[in-house]
Amino acid sequence: MKKRSIFYATRSKFKDEELSIISKLDFVNEFGENCRIGDLIDFHVSDIPTEEPLEIDLEQMVRHKARSAYKRILAPCIVEHAGLILEKNECSGFPGGLTQPMWDALGPDGFLDRIGCGGERAIARAVVGYCDGMSIHTFIGETKGQLAKHPTKGRGFYWDVIFKPDDDQPGKTYAEIADEDGGLKAKLEISQSTKAIRNFAKFLSAQSGDFLFNIA
Repeated sequence: MKKRSIFYATRSKFKDEELSIISKLDFVNEFGENCRIGDLIDFHVSDIPTEEPLEIDLEQMVRHKARSAYKRILAPCIVEHAGLILEKNECSGFPGGLTQPMWDALGPDGFLDRIGCGGERAIARAVVGYCDGMSIHTFIGETKGQLAKHPTKGRGFYWDVIFKPDDDQPGKTYAEIADEDGGLKAKLEISQSTKAIRNFAKFLSAQSGDFLFNIA
């Protein structure tokens, strides 16, 4: 398995820490074999600014974001964007790509209050976009859960303080899970972001050709 150097374009202060853990997790390749993500991908975090059009559709937003990242980096790169989708609005994907601007404007309490979604079922969706200079591919990861009625304490990454994944039986939010000893790894094992990266890794492991640019 050839190791690939991939830039991860993000300005999030949390992603370096998360990628160091995700790199140690496994993915299943096209042959059904368990492989370590870090044995395939050498992530290089880049804090270059990217263009993010205001779209409900996360996949559409990420395609544009990946294209803009490649124009600046000029090397194989990925971008990611995540959002919440209320289960009752799954067909429209709302709020989806609008989650972050609404969150930034309203804050945790205002988000729950203005949308009136506390206690509702929701889907956490992450989309990873990969550009190799010739084409753009997108990879989706989803985790189902419920929104808390009030924001919780813990590692305050984005809407982690209100999303309670079904995979966690005690019903804690991502923020509460990550705040425990060894909790960030536990959170990442079930997170939509890791699922999307695992799907990307499976795709990448099946690519035998050389990149247009490769910085290995």
